[in-house]
Amino acid sequence: MRADRALMALHGAAIALSLVAATAWPRPGQAALLVPVGGNDLHTVLRWMAQEDTAVLALDTARGRVIVRISDNAAPLHALAAGIVPLTARAPGCTNGDAR
Repeated sequence: MRADRALMALHGAAIALSLVAATAWPRPGQAALLVPVGGNDLHTVLRWMAQEDTAVLALDTARGRVIVRISDNAAPLHALAAGIVPLTARAPGCTNGDAR
């Protein structure tokens, strides 16, 4: 009986993680707010932006907020490897150009 509960808990966690990823994971062409994991280390974010050659949409050095346009599917994974969490920024004007 315990193995059944553990398997159900694992499935529930996988579903929750996929729902969070579906709503917060930035897709190519979308804007993303870059949040450094280790605090407000803006230098890490700026270094990652230079390596990935991303387009900067907004830069607030006083608060350490950076919004960039995600170029491809690998960019969010590279950001995570650098210690940066990319969150989807939903704002008018942050679209990839296709009108619907």
